[in-house]
Amino acid sequence: MATPKNNSVIKAFQVLGACSASRAPMSTADVAEATGMTNATAHRFLLTLEEVGAIARTERNKFQLGYAIAEMARGLDEENWLAEFAQPHVSELADEFREAVGVAALTNGKVSYVATAEANRSLRIGHSLDTPLPIYCSAVGKVLLAGLPPMEREQILDEIELEPLAPNTITDRVALRAEVNRIGQEGYSLDDQEMEEGLRCMAVPIADSEGHILAALSVSGPASRMTDSRLTDYRGRMVDRADRIGALFYSESKVLPDKATPRGSFPHIKRVGNFAFVSGISARRRDETFVGARKTRSGIMELDIREQARATIENIRDVLRSVGASLSDIIEIEAFLVTMDDYAGFNEVYSRYFGTDGPARTTVAVNALPHPHQILMMKAVARVPKPPSPSSLARN
Repeated sequence: MATPKNNSVIKAFQVLGACSASRAPMSTADVAEATGMTNATAHRFLLTLEEVGAIARTERNKFQLGYAIAEMARGLDEENWLAEFAQPHVSELADEFREAVGVAALTNGKVSYVATAEANRSLRIGHSLDTPLPIYCSAVGKVLLAGLPPMEREQILDEIELEPLAPNTITDRVALRAEVNRIGQEGYSLDDQEMEEGLRCMAVPIADSEGHILAALSVSGPASRMTDSRLTDYRGRMVDRADRIGALFYSESKVLPDKATPRGSFPHIKRVGNFAFVSGISARRRDETFVGARKTRSGIMELDIREQARATIENIRDVLRSVGASLSDIIEIEAFLVTMDDYAGFNEVYSRYFGTDGPARTTVAVNALPHPHQILMMKAVARVPKPPSPSSLARN
């Protein structure tokens, strides 16, 4: 028998997730709305989390993440988890371009590569994981600089020493500010022998779903090989790859206001990267009645599997639309019937929406479902056709 989950822990993390996702402190009502809890439940969790330091209260009686969360976050080895996601992409691009490719991040004020790969060529440019890079004249550094909050970026630009390291190093602060602004608008950076004579490097941002820049993806090589036309060709492929890496960090949960409220603390749909997971859904309406449930004049409740199947599948369709997917993007469906006597009727309706080239499917009979008028529940997994474009978000 599986160990039961602790719902209080799940709810606590939902509260923390809501506060983390918000750009401003949240009221109790804000948290309740974001998590699907009642105001009383949300307030109880906020007070408990405040007591242990995971949540902090502002002067206006609103809530935000507390110092305890920041302290725990310091225990994460950020470079390792980023490297784990990035390394396969870096290696593939290095093989494709036959040049040095890397992913760099800004950690503790220092720019350094966390993942690198190099093609087997006689003339090579290597990246060291241990050597910090100058933020003002390396391609990755300038991308990361452009992605910083304005106040932090300006502080660095005011304080950094612009030492000339190569023939084209930008040592004028006005010119560097203009270059950083261009990078923010156009979404790529070029180091044309600014950091090292004979080296050219191009970098693009890797951003999360909110447009926050996590890292920079670069390609480097001798100036003799890294011509303008070749860099132009590389750029589109690098942006696509950066978006794919950024999409790995994308996650969102949605409770749709026009659908029946979930009977528990869970969303209608959760999206992680390119995949969307639809929670168990039925023919239930917002007013708690069911499509396909009708009382006869004699008082008998008639339950129509065909009507419930149609309404359930269309509810799944609507939920998928909220993340930009459709029924044709579903790769797996699980269906739960109260009785296998309804199997033929369910199949009849199902075949109107899906063919044999459609999703994989499992159908089982269960003893009961949450409501006596419910005779079908379905859940689905879909692949979202196009992940969010973090680099585009970062430029907006």
